[in-house]
Amino acid sequence: MSDFLKKFKSVFIVEDGTGNKPAAPVSASAPTAQAPAPTPEPAQTSSPVQGAVSDRFTGILTAALEKNNQTGFDYFEFRQALRNLAKMPMDEQTRFQSANAMAQTMGATPTALVESAKFYIGVLQNEEAKFSEAHTQQRVKLIGGREGEIKNLEAAIQQKTEQIQRLTQEIESHREQSEQIRREISESTLKIETTKADFEATFAALLGQIQDDMAKMQQYLK
Repeated sequence: MSDFLKKFKSVFIVEDGTGNKPAAPVSASAPTAQAPAPTPEPAQTSSPVQGAVSDRFTGILTAALEKNNQTGFDYFEFRQALRNLAKMPMDEQTRFQSANAMAQTMGATPTALVESAKFYIGVLQNEEAKFSEAHTQQRVKLIGGREGEIKNLEAAIQQKTEQIQRLTQEIESHREQSEQIRREISESTLKIETTKADFEATFAALLGQIQDDMAKMQQYLK
C-alpha cells in the first residue's frame, strides 16, 4: 500500500489490528446400521451473520476513493483538516468553521464540499454494487447446485435402507458424502456471509462518516 493510500485510509478509519475468529467446526453423528438416523434438512444459517469493520474492505474502499480523488481542495482535504483540528481544544462547530475557513482560502465553498462528499458517496455505492454482484456469483458457485447433491444422496440412502443388511457399507458411504457436502456448504455459507457482513459494516461506517460530515457542513457552514 502506498504512503498516500495509507494517509487517505487514515482519514476515515483508525486501524486497530483486530481480526475475525474462526468459526467452530460443524459436528456430525454416524448412524448405526440397524437404525438409520433421520436425514437432516439442508444446512442453513439460523440468523444473519454479524459483520465487523474489516481492514481488508477498508483498504479496498479507500483505494477506490483514492483512485477517484478529485483535484484541488475537496471533501478529502476538508476531512483531513477536520482531523488535524481535532487535536486542538475547540468544539465541533468551531472545528468545522475553521476547516471551512481554510477551504475558502483554497477556493472551496460549503456547497462545493457537500457536492464533493456526494461524489465520494457515489464512489462507495459503485463499489457496493460491484461487491453485491460478486457476492451473488459466489453463492451460485459455492452453494447453488450442491444442495441438489444432498437431496440425491439422501434419496439413494432411503432407497437402499430396504436392503440395509446387504448394502450397509454402501449406505454409510453415501451418508458420509452427504455430511461432507453439508459441512462444506455450512463453511462456504458462513465464509461468504461473513465476508458480505464485513463489507456492509465497513461500507456503513464510511458512508455514515461522510453523511454525518455532510449534515454538519450543511448545519454549520451557512
